Amino acid sequence: MSSIDQTSFRLDVDVRIEPAFDFLSDEYRAFYRPDRATAFQGPLWMDMVHRRLAPNLGAQQRTLTVRNRGDASLVVVIPFVLQRSRGIRILSPADFGVCDYNSIVGDRSVLAAIAANPFLVRRIEAELKGCDIVMFRKVRDDDFDVGLLLRKSASSPSDNAAYQAEIGDDFEEWQRRTIKRKFSKELGRLQRQTDREFGGYEHRLAASADEVRDAFDMLRTWRSSRFEGDLLNNPVYFDFYRDYAIAGLDSGEAATYVSYAGGQPVALLFGPTGDGEFHAVLIGADVERLGKQSPGIQLIYQVIKQRFFQGHTSFDMGLGNTGYKTHFRVEETQLRNHTKTFSVAGYAVAQIYHRAKPVKNFLRTYAPNVR
Repeated sequence: MSSIDQTSFRLDVDVRIEPAFDFLSDEYRAFYRPDRATAFQGPLWMDMVHRRLAPNLGAQQRTLTVRNRGDASLVVVIPFVLQRSRGIRILSPADFGVCDYNSIVGDRSVLAAIAANPFLVRRIEAELKGCDIVMFRKVRDDDFDVGLLLRKSASSPSDNAAYQAEIGDDFEEWQRRTIKRKFSKELGRLQRQTDREFGGYEHRLAASADEVRDAFDMLRTWRSSRFEGDLLNNPVYFDFYRDYAIAGLDSGEAATYVSYAGGQPVALLFGPTGDGEFHAVLIGADVERLGKQSPGIQLIYQVIKQRFFQGHTSFDMGLGNTGYKTHFRVEETQLRNHTKTFSVAGYAVAQIYHRAKPVKNFLRTYAPNVR
């Protein structure tokens, strides 16, 4: 599809909003692929975002699709939702603060052809006009440039970049190159010490719904006293993450790694894996009991090692350059935020978002979970 004739392509597709689009349908499962989007647009993740978060956060599904006219097969899917706050209608990807990356789902060559077709760009814009502002946040620099479809839009760098560890094909060489010798030896010492003092120290995937529930209950306890305003303190978000982790056990779209000391959970690392790569979304550890053993860092190291020997050479550590990531000399990918406005009110919100960084928190009164 990389050599599409733009004139015929314009005549052969329909663009429309589908407010009841089913992300668990056979159609979308067959359409979604890792080269068409990120794990955060995976079928199960998107389904639960729409069914579990959207209704509880006052959002309405506004999935935009591009379909072939002949057989109605999918060409492009953009998982939009519409939220109203203080009279402002905000159209944005189905995110609500839980997606590290937002992306248009489709072949990149097809998206480029659409972006080069003025008729189709106008058709997409016509479908978006029921809002004051389109806010398309957290688009990876190595992904399709959303600004090519949102003509006359504004963009700015996101507050947080993405960080990933690229292991390559030799784990020992990566460890020598990446992890300081002193820190590497310390990890080994801490593993042996914890194993000796607590009667067994292991790191593995949670294998059952009960193990996931127990570990998530502990995760909420560990994080509640450490992180003010943590999403897990909100039952809507806690239930979303936990239930997605359970649902992902069978499909393989989610992974919940747990460290056990003496048979009890002491650390958890969770994330989606729908594109074949693990994406670290939630981490927590019992630092009150095992603070000196650095259980969170130990779990990250052990998971990287386990996944490498299962054939995975990349490990996504998620957003933000938090301190523990420096131990692994992670690579950085910049994210960008895009806005397109359709009203004076939308224009005012965009100005705050892109240009007035010191008062950006003000925007959260209008669009909760904007980041």
